[in-house]
Amino acid sequence: MHRFAASPALARLEWILDGLDGKPGWGADASDVLAAAFTAVVTPERYVEVTRGRAARYAPVVVVGLDVGETTARARILRRDGTVDVVTCVVETARPHRIATTWVEGLVPAGLTPGLPVDFTDHDLPSAATGARLVVFSGVPGSGKSTLADAAGAELGIPVFATDWLLGALTPFGGRHFEDPLAMAEEMLTTLALRQLLAGQSVILDHPTELVTTRERWRSLARRAGAEFRVVVCRCSDPQVHRARLEGRGRGIPGWHDSGDWSDVRQRLASFPWHGEALTVDTVQPHELALAAVLRHIIA
Repeated sequence: MHRFAASPALARLEWILDGLDGKPGWGADASDVLAAAFTAVVTPERYVEVTRGRAARYAPVVVVGLDVGETTARARILRRDGTVDVVTCVVETARPHRIATTWVEGLVPAGLTPGLPVDFTDHDLPSAATGARLVVFSGVPGSGKSTLADAAGAELGIPVFATDWLLGALTPFGGRHFEDPLAMAEEMLTTLALRQLLAGQSVILDHPTELVTTRERWRSLARRAGAEFRVVVCRCSDPQVHRARLEGRGRGIPGWHDSGDWSDVRQRLASFPWHGEALTVDTVQPHELALAAVLRHIIA
């Protein structure tokens, strides 16, 4: 039984995957499958030869992801070395929907600027952020970190980049189903922080920051850029108040949820607090007092 939505692009993509799988006799119909514009650049015989040659990298083909539209379909497939490549197939809109173009590339295409390092200590980076600050507001959901981060940003004129807003923006693109959304958020926040520091400007990051590796990464980024590193850990010492905040909040973040899971938060509390340079703020106290302590810590 077929379980995938039928589309012309998917049917042609499956034909390509058969070739990458080394299917016996594959390619005899290539002249009928490939569009004239395609064969004007690559002959059917050459395409069949190249595809059969690639079978050594992939056969047996294992598909680990699939994106299907009417005229474009993509499959993420495993290479024998365990890395992932993406096969893209674009077909003509008119019947019989011949293949207009197709290509195979790595999940992270070659030729791009290298990604950001885990440790910035030896990264080639100008010390452009002298006098600037990289400020991290850390804590579990409902601890009050976003409220304090936004207030501090408004008071000091520092932009605030928040995990929930970034991930909410990805929801229309399937972001709620990504394998590791917090890791994606960390990478986006790191990129945004780097961009700010390269411009000599301060930045506030609103992120749970439970992983020690994330803390060390951002500390090394600040140090390498010549910026001051400040950490504010938010906690709510009253479990009843914390739970009420978590389950009753309404933030209106597009694509994101308002309430949270109290049982999940209780488990995550074990990752806190930080040690060392962090200021720990109990948000049960009046907001004005907590904000005053935070501002003193940031500008010290």
